[in-house]
Amino acid sequence: MSFQELMLTYGYPILFFGVLLEGEAFLIAGAYLAHRGYFSMPFVIGLAALASVLISQGYFYVGQRYGQQFLTRRPRWRQRFSRVQRLLHDYGAVLVLGFRALYGLRIVIPAAVGASGYSWFQFLLLNVLGGLVWALLIGLAGANLIRLAEPILTDIRHHERMVVGVLAGLGLSWAAYRLYRQPRLVKR
Repeated sequence: MSFQELMLTYGYPILFFGVLLEGEAFLIAGAYLAHRGYFSMPFVIGLAALASVLISQGYFYVGQRYGQQFLTRRPRWRQRFSRVQRLLHDYGAVLVLGFRALYGLRIVIPAAVGASGYSWFQFLLLNVLGGLVWALLIGLAGANLIRLAEPILTDIRHHERMVVGVLAGLGLSWAAYRLYRQPRLVKR
């Protein structure tokens, strides 16, 4: 079953749970299906915002409830926690509004903010606002990019072998670059 078939078969529930796991990918897929007429764009954006807010609020609660115990048992994490604390001190509400844009920190920031003693009500308000802005920006940008890319992607199907070759070449070039840049082990 393809990704599109999965989304069409299970509809909005798979979109909701997908956004909980991998936000942008499922939101953009939902926006694509809304563009094609299968879903409602306002509902896709609203559902994505709801899922994003709920999961972030959950991480905040876990950080608030268990954060200090977690840090006590894992001293190496204290450094990461203190980094988020500095960001929270320097940027405050902006960090809470925009943490979704910091890829790789979407779990850490709400949990660390919760562990820091931040007001749950203030976090909720900023989280809802940030979730709505995130869903609107990603959903509408994704829908517009898909609308623009659709004719190009249709044309690419006629040149599949060339596209695969170029992508494979780029991938091999990147791998060679990474291997070359990696520090060498010195034999003694």
